[in-house]
Amino acid sequence: MIAGHEHFYERLKPQKGIAYFTIGSSAKLRKGDLRKTAMTAYGNDTDYAFLLVEIVGDEMYFQAINNRGITIDAGSVRRVGKVEPNQGVTTQPVAPQAKPSPTQPGPTGTSGTKK
Repeated sequence: MIAGHEHFYERLKPQKGIAYFTIGSSAKLRKGDLRKTAMTAYGNDTDYAFLLVEIVGDEMYFQAINNRGITIDAGSVRRVGKVEPNQGVTTQPVAPQAKPSPTQPGPTGTSGTKK
């Protein structure tokens, strides 16, 4: 399950086979709002971040990247027929550390950045 109203990033440990993500730190941060508990697998309320998700067959790969282009959390979740609690989540990185994308041309063919 992916939600976003809270202004931080958090991934919970699977609950009855369901992985929970909160990704609300893309536009606004509320530093100090994240209350890590025993259910928290990873959490961050100090960096702006976004979440990349790719689904291939029964596997969902995820990668949370902060505003400096650094991967702060990554892994995969596998869909299985019968899910047992605390199973189905691995922690392998999805991809190498993200790098900033090159500047895209603007609508008139010029760079999108000011000189």
